[in-house]
Amino acid sequence: MKITGIITEYNPFHNGHVYHIQKAKELTEPDILVAVMSGNYCQRGDVSVMDKFQKTRTALEHGVDLVVELPFIDTVQNAYVFGKKAVHLLELLHMDHLVFGSETNNLEELKKYSELEIDVTRLKMLLHDGNSFPKSYGLLSGSLYPNDMLAVTYLKAMKGTSMQPVSIQRTNDYHSEDLKVISSATAIRKALQEGIDVSQATPVQISDPVFNSDLYPYLRKLLFTTSKEDLQKIFMVSEGIENMLMKNAIECEEYEDFIGSCISRRYTRSRIQRTLLHIACQIKKQDVENLPEKDYIRVLGFNEKGRELLKQLKDEVNIVTQFKNLPAKHKEIEWKTSLIYATLTKNPQGYLKKELQGPIII
Repeated sequence: MKITGIITEYNPFHNGHVYHIQKAKELTEPDILVAVMSGNYCQRGDVSVMDKFQKTRTALEHGVDLVVELPFIDTVQNAYVFGKKAVHLLELLHMDHLVFGSETNNLEELKKYSELEIDVTRLKMLLHDGNSFPKSYGLLSGSLYPNDMLAVTYLKAMKGTSMQPVSIQRTNDYHSEDLKVISSATAIRKALQEGIDVSQATPVQISDPVFNSDLYPYLRKLLFTTSKEDLQKIFMVSEGIENMLMKNAIECEEYEDFIGSCISRRYTRSRIQRTLLHIACQIKKQDVENLPEKDYIRVLGFNEKGRELLKQLKDEVNIVTQFKNLPAKHKEIEWKTSLIYATLTKNPQGYLKKELQGPIII
């Protein structure tokens, strides 16, 4: 059985993702296509416009056979951790290929970057000069686009595995806000927030979109009422970032104004947003330190082909299909993050019911 994997976020699912699925199948001719997918929150610290069950159903309807979840604590991290943890899940599922998008689509060049050793001394000097970590890394290894950076992390994580990497050309500008047939997720989110029809860019009718700004009133209250000492206990709160967040929360009424005030040479938008998600979900450093090593894969959905793969792996891997069966410490974190996301939806109880039910089967 030939198995191909993809690593996805679907924020939201759009025509470019349809292309990704089709090309993955065309290039590798798999018996089964597996997606490791972030849930209700994304790697760059965004709240997902579509909830993870909408994303799962859509993926299955467009050619994916099995969707497994990358846990919150592995998703809302820097690119290196995100890539490493996602590849590990694919390895447990016996992938033959990993297909990813890339701006340069030059696999040999990306492999060279993945072999680079970071000059820690030079990195510290760049950071000391006020550059963010991504920019500092870029200055060390050359200029890399966002998906090229992720590709490099995947390639690093794949070392020592039997998986073969396959690169496909990214079909749009990641930061473009132009709405067309193949549009960036950024453009679609902006259009959704402005009430603009996005049907030309996505096959999905997104009826209850959730946005980063929806979280801001709650975040602002937390930053108003939580002591510095308690904020310092939150995962990713370090280097005095809590002082800047508290100050700007007082001064800024709107989310984008707040984020804009926080961005600097020291802190990227993604770094700030990831920190804010951990504050919103009250994920403490001690919670993360006490997490046991993950020995499970949570299944969000599958079709008949996906079911067959799960049957084959059930004696090798701890396959979790019900929320109640997640390991206790991991379940505590996932439940907190689900509760926060639920409050942002039009039907919180309906969302939580989906969380507690079994996987989507088509």
